[in-house]
Amino acid sequence: MLIRLFQKQDSDRIAQLFHDTVHEVNNQDYSPDQLKAWSPDDLHFIDWEDFCTKIFTYIAEEEGEIIGFGQLEANGHINCFYCHKDYQRCGVGTRIYREIEAKALELKIERLFVEASITARAFFKSRGFAVVKEQQVICRGEKFTNFVMEKLLQKYFEKPEPFVVATFYHFADLANYKSMRPAITDFCNSHDLKGVILLAPEGINSTIAGSRLGIDALLSYLRSDSRLQALEHKETFCNVKPYQKLRVRLKKELVKFGVSGIDPSREVGVYVEPKDWNALITDPDVVVIDTRNIYEVEFGTFKGAINPNLDFFHEFPKYVEGNLKTNKRQKIAMFCTGGIRCEKASAYMLAQGFDEVYHLKGGILKYLAEVSSEESLWQGECFVFDDRITL
Repeated sequence: MLIRLFQKQDSDRIAQLFHDTVHEVNNQDYSPDQLKAWSPDDLHFIDWEDFCTKIFTYIAEEEGEIIGFGQLEANGHINCFYCHKDYQRCGVGTRIYREIEAKALELKIERLFVEASITARAFFKSRGFAVVKEQQVICRGEKFTNFVMEKLLQKYFEKPEPFVVATFYHFADLANYKSMRPAITDFCNSHDLKGVILLAPEGINSTIAGSRLGIDALLSYLRSDSRLQALEHKETFCNVKPYQKLRVRLKKELVKFGVSGIDPSREVGVYVEPKDWNALITDPDVVVIDTRNIYEVEFGTFKGAINPNLDFFHEFPKYVEGNLKTNKRQKIAMFCTGGIRCEKASAYMLAQGFDEVYHLKGGILKYLAEVSSEESLWQGECFVFDDRITL
């Protein structure tokens, strides 16, 4: 996905995207008459070229198609902000907003504000905006409800210490996983940690962000449980907190796989350290498989890796059945973002009778942290499940 500034040849496509989004996305919250007043059938009811060139207009583009746009005025006002109807909840809005906030910080704008529709209110709230007031506005004779929302940016000018983002998982028998939830929630809240922690009978999985002291305290707290003593974690850093709230969730599986009897705490494939990964995947006798979902692979992958085109991880057994089962003596090397999906995938393949199954220890995140860019065989960006979208 490319984020760039508006160009005059974008005008027609911007007009169409605006019209389609209003009528097919905002229709859940507004009446047909309101939608027609908001976005008339005459697509050029305003001069889009003039409108978009006078302020900072950021365009999201995917393979030549415009899939979203957002606008920032010099006073901190976010004007239009729309994502293509077919690219909702795909990270488009987040990428555009990141560019807007980065430009606001560059311009030393201390306050961002927006008149958010009912539809967009939750998006801006999740980016740290607070509702100033609910209001009724008139547009072409129709009355609309929207929300004046603001986000104060002064704190970002103080150059605080970067946030630590810790990613970890550990397979263990957590029979009391439900009772663990309140204590972990309280501990994270007391240390101002934000992110996601998943608890299941088979273990724990998390990406969590906060201060250095907060992250270290959480890791020490979890490792004080003998079942989690060997928990390993990976770290990245960012200047803006990638999560706005804490969620501690209970799950039947840490990652949905749908095959019973697969226990990575008992048997998994051979771990491969990042420093040894290049030698393995450049061996012509090794089949290299990216176990992530298709939209993750599109951002980046290892050179020569097979993309199984999975919409969901639980489709992996079906892929193995249809593509790999005829030769169970072949060498298989697998990788994923942090390593957890490969743990399950490798355990499954061993259970299916495959002889040599390898997987990247610590996943792509550890590889990118430990292998220099000069030696790296990674191509593109690495998708992550937070506001950063990619690394």
